Amino acid sequence: MRLDLDAKSFGTRPVLGPLTLSVARGERVAILGPSGIGKSTLLRILAGLDAEYRGRLDGADRLAVVFQEPVLLPWRDAVANIAIPTGCDAATARDWLAQVGLAGHEAKVPRQLSLGQQRRLALARAFAAGPDILLMDEPFASLDAETAARMLALTDALLARTGAGLVLVTHDPREAEALHARPLHLAGQPARLQND
Repeated sequence: MRLDLDAKSFGTRPVLGPLTLSVARGERVAILGPSGIGKSTLLRILAGLDAEYRGRLDGADRLAVVFQEPVLLPWRDAVANIAIPTGCDAATARDWLAQVGLAGHEAKVPRQLSLGQQRRLALARAFAAGPDILLMDEPFASLDAETAARMLALTDALLARTGAGLVLVTHDPREAEALHARPLHLAGQPARLQND
């Protein structure tokens, strides 16, 4: 996947300036910067969710996104929350639930799960899609330190096992380090990428 961005604005307000970002399967990158700098905007462009920019996005990579909130189907059980969006069968969904430590929770709907469990379910759903590159938008926000550390270790292990690449948006350089992701900083007005 390669993005050659000329500019991204919201109305008359420039948010992102010229930048180039390429990520391949197996490569891990973390986009760091303060709140409001444009990290999530950049991720939405990479995900194909925002087409209102000047530039070019190339690549036929299979992508999966883990958002800041789990974004689950509230009326469906855990198995269906994986199977419906990804198209995988129930056995594959159960296998991914087991891999993220949710065996025994297959029949529960999201409101019956803790926030940490909901985030594990969202992570299982993303990996069940078989992505070449996983896009993560501050997925460990609002988790206590112990739960966040467990989620980071789990994500690192799943990335290693599947060989998927990673683009992580975070304000915390320790998350980038825990996931062995090359840090890139968004800075300036409009924001541009800088190597650490």
